[in-house]
Amino acid sequence: MAFSDFKNASIRCTYDNGLDANGKVKRKFKSYHNVKEAAAADGIFETAAVLTNFGTKTLMDVEKQSAITIYQ
Repeated sequence: MAFSDFKNASIRCTYDNGLDANGKVKRKFKSYHNVKEAAAADGIFETAAVLTNFGTKTLMDVEKQSAITIYQ
């Protein structure tokens, strides 16, 4: 039987960084670390929205990235 242990989690925000020469959207990524394992999606999104207010870029996407160790 396999087991898993939580290692860490982070929020990855994607911002609109304007258009390139071909008219495609450029993206800027920013990661915020030390996210709790049990953090709910609503709380993560609200936090990302507040952090976005400190900058000038438009928030496009929010991801929660988790790392776990799986062992037997």
